[in-house]
Amino acid sequence: MVSGSQAVKVTAKAALKNNWLKAIIACSILIFTVFICYNAASVFSIVAGDIGGSILLILGTVFLTCPIALGLLRYYWRILFNAQDNPISVFYYFSDKSLYRRALGLILSLVLRAIFWGILLNIPVLIVNIMSGSFFYELTGAAIPMWTANLTNLEIFLKAVSYVLLFFIMLRYYMAPVLFVADDNMDNAEAMHMSSIISKKTSIDFIYLLFSFFGWILLSIFVVPLGFTLPYILTSYLVHVRFAVAEYNRHIELSAKNSFPSFTV
Repeated sequence: MVSGSQAVKVTAKAALKNNWLKAIIACSILIFTVFICYNAASVFSIVAGDIGGSILLILGTVFLTCPIALGLLRYYWRILFNAQDNPISVFYYFSDKSLYRRALGLILSLVLRAIFWGILLNIPVLIVNIMSGSFFYELTGAAIPMWTANLTNLEIFLKAVSYVLLFFIMLRYYMAPVLFVADDNMDNAEAMHMSSIISKKTSIDFIYLLFSFFGWILLSIFVVPLGFTLPYILTSYLVHVRFAVAEYNRHIELSAKNSFPSFTV
Protein backbone atom coordinates (compact mmCIF):
# COMPACT_ATOMS: atom_id res chain seq x y z
CA MET A 1 0.00 0.00 0.00
CA VAL A 2 1.31 3.47 -0.95
CA SER A 3 0.98 6.63 1.13
CA GLY A 4 -2.58 7.65 1.94
CA SER A 5 -4.66 10.30 0.19
CA GLN A 6 -3.85 12.92 2.83
CA ALA A 7 -0.09 12.53 2.38
CA VAL A 8 -0.53 12.72 -1.40
CA LYS A 9 -2.56 15.93 -1.13
CA VAL A 10 -0.12 17.57 1.27
CA THR A 11 2.77 16.81 -1.10
CA ALA A 12 0.80 18.13 -4.07
CA LYS A 13 -0.01 21.38 -2.25
CA ALA A 14 3.65 21.81 -1.30
CA ALA A 15 4.72 21.33 -4.92
CA LEU A 16 2.18 23.90 -6.16
CA LYS A 17 2.80 26.41 -3.37
CA ASN A 18 5.03 28.73 -5.40
CA ASN A 19 3.83 27.60 -8.81
CA TRP A 20 0.07 28.17 -8.71
CA LEU A 21 -0.02 30.96 -11.29
CA LYS A 22 2.02 29.04 -13.87
CA ALA A 23 0.08 25.85 -13.14
CA ILE A 24 -3.22 27.66 -13.77
CA ILE A 25 -1.94 29.20 -17.02
CA ALA A 26 -0.74 25.81 -18.27
CA CYS A 27 -4.04 24.20 -17.33
CA SER A 28 -5.98 26.99 -19.06
CA ILE A 29 -4.29 26.06 -22.34
CA LEU A 30 -5.77 22.56 -22.13
CA ILE A 31 -9.20 23.89 -21.13
CA PHE A 32 -9.16 26.39 -24.01
CA THR A 33 -8.17 23.61 -26.44
CA VAL A 34 -11.10 21.47 -25.31
CA PHE A 35 -13.38 24.50 -25.70
CA ILE A 36 -12.13 25.14 -29.25
CA CYS A 37 -12.49 21.47 -30.29
CA TYR A 38 -16.01 21.21 -28.85
CA ASN A 39 -17.24 24.42 -30.49
CA ALA A 40 -15.58 23.60 -33.82
CA ALA A 41 -17.34 20.22 -33.78
CA SER A 42 -20.66 21.91 -32.93
CA VAL A 43 -20.33 24.32 -35.86
CA PHE A 44 -19.25 21.52 -38.20
CA SER A 45 -22.25 19.41 -37.17
CA ILE A 46 -24.54 22.10 -38.61
CA VAL A 47 -23.08 21.37 -42.05
CA ALA A 48 -22.13 17.68 -41.77
CA GLY A 49 -24.73 16.49 -39.25
CA ASP A 50 -24.28 15.04 -35.79
CA ILE A 51 -22.14 12.16 -37.07
CA GLY A 52 -19.73 14.53 -38.82
CA GLY A 53 -19.52 16.70 -35.72
CA SER A 54 -18.84 13.68 -33.51
CA ILE A 55 -16.09 12.45 -35.85
CA LEU A 56 -14.41 15.88 -35.81
CA LEU A 57 -14.64 16.00 -32.01
CA ILE A 58 -13.03 12.56 -31.71
CA LEU A 59 -10.23 13.50 -34.13
CA GLY A 60 -9.61 16.77 -32.31
CA THR A 61 -9.53 14.99 -28.97
CA VAL A 62 -7.11 12.27 -30.08
CA PHE A 63 -4.75 14.30 -32.26
CA LEU A 64 -4.81 17.66 -30.47
CA THR A 65 -6.26 17.60 -26.94
CA CYS A 66 -4.65 14.36 -25.72
CA PRO A 67 -1.06 15.29 -26.72
CA ILE A 68 -1.53 18.63 -24.94
CA ALA A 69 -2.87 16.74 -21.90
CA LEU A 70 0.28 14.60 -21.90
CA GLY A 71 2.35 17.78 -22.17
CA LEU A 72 0.46 19.20 -19.18
CA LEU A 73 1.19 16.08 -17.14
CA ARG A 74 4.84 16.37 -18.09
CA TYR A 75 4.83 20.04 -17.05
CA TYR A 76 3.34 19.23 -13.62
CA TRP A 77 5.67 16.25 -13.22
CA ARG A 78 8.68 18.52 -13.68
CA ILE A 79 7.22 20.94 -11.11
CA LEU A 80 7.44 18.11 -8.57
CA PHE A 81 11.20 18.15 -9.16
CA ASN A 82 11.46 21.97 -8.93
CA ALA A 83 11.84 22.54 -12.68
CA GLN A 84 10.97 26.08 -13.78
CA ASP A 85 9.51 25.49 -17.25
CA ASN A 86 7.45 27.92 -19.27
CA PRO A 87 3.72 27.02 -19.34
CA ILE A 88 3.97 26.95 -23.13
CA SER A 89 5.89 23.68 -22.72
CA VAL A 90 2.54 21.89 -22.58
CA PHE A 91 3.03 21.79 -26.39
CA TYR A 92 6.17 19.70 -25.85
CA TYR A 93 4.87 16.75 -27.88
CA PHE A 94 4.22 19.05 -30.85
CA SER A 95 7.81 20.27 -30.89
CA ASP A 96 9.13 17.30 -32.84
CA LYS A 97 7.63 14.70 -35.19
CA SER A 98 9.14 11.79 -33.29
CA LEU A 99 7.76 13.10 -29.99
CA TYR A 100 4.31 13.57 -31.52
CA ARG A 101 4.34 10.05 -32.98
CA ARG A 102 5.46 8.71 -29.60
CA ALA A 103 2.59 10.48 -27.85
CA LEU A 104 0.06 9.30 -30.42
CA GLY A 105 1.33 5.75 -29.95
CA LEU A 106 0.36 5.79 -26.27
CA ILE A 107 -2.94 7.56 -26.88
CA LEU A 108 -4.02 5.17 -29.63
CA SER A 109 -2.91 2.16 -27.57
CA LEU A 110 -5.17 3.23 -24.71
CA VAL A 111 -8.07 4.19 -27.00
CA LEU A 112 -7.94 0.95 -29.00
CA ARG A 113 -7.80 -1.15 -25.84
CA ALA A 114 -10.81 0.70 -24.45
CA ILE A 115 -12.71 0.22 -27.73
CA PHE A 116 -11.82 -3.48 -27.93
CA TRP A 117 -12.93 -4.25 -24.37
CA GLY A 118 -15.94 -1.96 -24.71
CA ILE A 119 -17.16 -3.89 -27.77
CA LEU A 120 -16.40 -7.27 -26.21
CA LEU A 121 -18.19 -6.46 -22.94
CA ASN A 122 -21.21 -5.07 -24.77
CA ILE A 123 -21.85 -8.22 -26.84
CA PRO A 124 -24.39 -9.50 -24.27
CA VAL A 125 -26.06 -6.07 -24.36
CA LEU A 126 -26.28 -6.27 -28.16
CA ILE A 127 -27.78 -9.76 -28.02
CA VAL A 128 -30.43 -8.67 -25.51
CA ASN A 129 -31.14 -5.56 -27.59
CA ILE A 130 -31.72 -7.70 -30.68
CA MET A 131 -33.92 -10.13 -28.78
CA SER A 132 -36.05 -7.32 -27.33
CA GLY A 133 -36.53 -5.51 -30.65
CA SER A 134 -39.11 -6.17 -33.34
CA PHE A 135 -36.62 -6.33 -36.22
CA PHE A 136 -35.38 -9.83 -35.33
CA TYR A 137 -38.90 -11.29 -35.17
CA GLU A 138 -40.04 -9.50 -38.33
CA LEU A 139 -37.00 -10.90 -40.12
CA THR A 140 -37.71 -14.46 -38.97
CA GLY A 141 -41.48 -14.13 -39.30
CA ALA A 142 -42.01 -15.22 -35.69
CA ALA A 143 -44.40 -13.65 -33.21
CA ILE A 144 -42.90 -11.35 -30.56
CA PRO A 145 -42.94 -13.22 -27.22
CA MET A 146 -44.52 -11.47 -24.24
CA TRP A 147 -41.42 -11.93 -22.09
CA THR A 148 -39.34 -9.60 -24.34
CA ALA A 149 -40.94 -6.65 -22.54
CA ASN A 150 -38.86 -7.56 -19.47
CA LEU A 151 -35.57 -7.51 -21.39
CA THR A 152 -35.25 -3.73 -21.16
CA ASN A 153 -34.31 -3.90 -17.48
CA LEU A 154 -31.85 -6.69 -18.24
CA GLU A 155 -30.26 -4.56 -20.97
CA ILE A 156 -29.82 -1.63 -18.58
CA PHE A 157 -28.28 -3.94 -15.97
CA LEU A 158 -25.86 -5.47 -18.50
CA LYS A 159 -24.83 -2.00 -19.69
CA ALA A 160 -24.04 -0.96 -16.12
CA VAL A 161 -22.03 -4.15 -15.58
CA SER A 162 -20.10 -3.60 -18.83
CA TYR A 163 -19.19 -0.03 -17.81
CA VAL A 164 -17.98 -1.16 -14.38
CA LEU A 165 -15.90 -3.99 -15.87
CA LEU A 166 -14.44 -1.66 -18.50
CA PHE A 167 -13.45 0.78 -15.76
CA PHE A 168 -11.57 -1.88 -13.80
CA ILE A 169 -9.93 -3.30 -16.93
CA MET A 170 -8.65 0.12 -18.02
CA LEU A 171 -7.66 0.90 -14.42
CA ARG A 172 -4.64 -1.33 -15.00
CA TYR A 173 -3.22 1.37 -17.28
CA TYR A 174 -3.93 4.42 -15.13
CA MET A 175 -0.21 4.93 -14.47
CA ALA A 176 0.84 4.63 -18.12
CA PRO A 177 0.56 8.36 -19.01
CA VAL A 178 2.72 9.35 -16.02
CA LEU A 179 5.34 6.68 -16.64
CA PHE A 180 5.37 7.77 -20.28
CA VAL A 181 5.97 11.48 -19.57
CA ALA A 182 8.41 10.79 -16.73
CA ASP A 183 10.84 8.83 -18.89
CA ASP A 184 11.49 10.01 -22.44
CA ASN A 185 13.21 6.71 -23.22
CA MET A 186 10.20 4.58 -22.28
CA ASP A 187 7.98 3.52 -25.17
CA ASN A 188 4.22 3.16 -24.86
CA ALA A 189 4.28 -0.65 -24.66
CA GLU A 190 6.70 -0.58 -21.72
CA ALA A 191 4.71 2.17 -19.98
CA MET A 192 1.49 0.15 -20.25
CA HIS A 193 3.20 -3.06 -19.18
CA MET A 194 4.78 -1.47 -16.11
CA SER A 195 1.48 0.20 -15.24
CA SER A 196 -0.35 -3.13 -15.36
CA ILE A 197 2.26 -4.63 -13.00
CA ILE A 198 2.50 -1.82 -10.44
CA SER A 199 -1.23 -1.04 -10.41
CA LYS A 200 -2.07 -4.52 -9.08
CA LYS A 201 -1.23 -3.27 -5.58
CA THR A 202 -2.09 0.40 -5.96
CA SER A 203 -5.44 0.49 -7.82
CA ILE A 204 -7.45 0.52 -4.59
CA ASP A 205 -5.40 3.45 -3.27
CA PHE A 206 -6.03 5.30 -6.52
CA ILE A 207 -9.78 4.70 -6.25
CA TYR A 208 -9.71 6.05 -2.68
CA LEU A 209 -7.84 9.09 -3.97
CA LEU A 210 -10.49 9.66 -6.64
CA PHE A 211 -13.31 9.45 -4.09
CA SER A 212 -11.48 11.89 -1.83
CA PHE A 213 -11.68 14.42 -4.69
CA PHE A 214 -15.42 13.92 -5.17
CA GLY A 215 -16.27 17.42 -3.96
CA TRP A 216 -13.56 19.01 -6.11
CA ILE A 217 -14.75 17.07 -9.16
CA LEU A 218 -18.33 18.25 -8.59
CA LEU A 219 -17.07 21.81 -8.32
CA SER A 220 -15.21 21.38 -11.61
CA ILE A 221 -18.49 20.68 -13.44
CA PHE A 222 -19.14 24.44 -13.44
CA VAL A 223 -16.03 24.83 -15.70
CA VAL A 224 -14.95 28.20 -14.24
CA PRO A 225 -13.30 26.64 -11.13
CA LEU A 226 -11.63 24.04 -13.37
CA GLY A 227 -8.54 26.20 -13.80
CA PHE A 228 -8.00 26.04 -10.03
CA THR A 229 -9.15 22.49 -9.25
CA LEU A 230 -7.54 20.62 -12.15
CA PRO A 231 -3.91 21.54 -11.29
CA TYR A 232 -4.48 20.26 -7.73
CA ILE A 233 -6.16 17.04 -8.89
CA LEU A 234 -3.57 16.29 -11.58
CA THR A 235 -0.62 17.04 -9.31
CA SER A 236 -2.09 14.73 -6.66
CA TYR A 237 -2.45 12.04 -9.30
CA LEU A 238 1.21 12.49 -10.25
CA VAL A 239 2.31 12.38 -6.61
CA HIS A 240 0.33 9.18 -6.08
CA VAL A 241 2.07 7.54 -9.05
CA ARG A 242 5.44 8.79 -7.81
CA PHE A 243 4.83 7.20 -4.41
CA ALA A 244 3.58 3.99 -6.03
CA VAL A 245 6.67 3.67 -8.24
CA ALA A 246 8.96 4.37 -5.26
CA GLU A 247 7.18 1.69 -3.24
CA TYR A 248 7.50 -0.77 -6.13
CA ASN A 249 11.23 -0.04 -6.48
CA ARG A 250 11.75 -0.58 -2.74
CA HIS A 251 9.90 -3.89 -2.99
CA ILE A 252 12.16 -4.99 -5.86
CA GLU A 253 15.30 -3.99 -3.95
CA LEU A 254 14.21 -5.89 -0.82
CA SER A 255 13.34 -8.94 -2.91
CA ALA A 256 16.79 -8.84 -4.48
CA LYS A 257 18.50 -8.56 -1.08
CA ASN A 258 16.49 -11.39 0.45
CA SER A 259 16.92 -13.79 -2.44
CA PHE A 260 19.72 -16.33 -2.21
CA PRO A 261 21.16 -18.21 -5.18
CA SER A 262 20.57 -21.94 -5.19
CA PHE A 263 23.01 -24.42 -6.63
CA THR A 264 22.46 -27.94 -7.88
CA VAL A 265 25.07 -30.58 -8.45
